[in-house]
Amino acid sequence: MAAYLLLFTLQLLFGLIRPSLLQNISADLISVSPGANITLLCNITNYSQKSWYQMISAGLRQIISARQSSLNKHFYVDYNVDESHFYLTESSSSVSLVIIGVRETDLGFYYCGGRNDETHIQFGKLIRLNFTGQ
Repeated sequence: MAAYLLLFTLQLLFGLIRPSLLQNISADLISVSPGANITLLCNITNYSQKSWYQMISAGLRQIISARQSSLNKHFYVDYNVDESHFYLTESSSSVSLVIIGVRETDLGFYYCGGRNDETHIQFGKLIRLNFTGQ
């Protein structure tokens, strides 16, 4: 997954990704109070691997990723940058990112990505997270 993240970042930096791959240039704006919990909904479905990413001025980072079990079709987390701060909830073949106790370092842009195989990756709509009143 790290190779795909690096490839995506390079393509984004050099302008090789068209806005259609991120569905829209505009981002949904979500405001939250400092210290509150927030759930970010993923708008893509029908992918067996899902990941959440954060874009901030320092760069792009993968927050969490999960794979869908072939037996019971539930998602299981296989990477989490901070288990005490992030977790996933599952609904209707998609996963939502929950941020526990939002802090200033959490502000920025988020998006989910889905992958079924080595060649097809889809990214969801950008979500901009900021503090209420900003």
